[in-house]
Amino acid sequence: MQQRRIDRLSKLLFQSISNIVSFELRDNRLEEVKIDYVIVSPDMRDATVFFSVFNDEKEILALAGLNSASKVIRKKLADILDLRFTPRLHFKFDKQEHKAQHIEDTIEKDRERNESE
Repeated sequence: MQQRRIDRLSKLLFQSISNIVSFELRDNRLEEVKIDYVIVSPDMRDATVFFSVFNDEKEILALAGLNSASKVIRKKLADILDLRFTPRLHFKFDKQEHKAQHIEDTIEKDRERNESE
């Protein structure tokens, strides 16, 4: 039962934060930010928000922008969601997407090299 509530809250936070970052915040540092997924702690007091950036060079700027907008995002979440407690937000760069892209690129290069031989 508890895990189902955590999963539902994760999905709800993912959708809400994605919309807030994409459509409501006016920060140039967040233009290329894409929210990938959200993991909520077992006590539902904290949420880790994993994000990616289309341009790797803007990763640090995006993280700074998200951290500075954290209170605003949390306030908007409190207004949107009917929760007893709005989780504290912690932002982390999603490195899994980069690893997956690197693996796909390596496979593609090997495939092209094998076809040319």
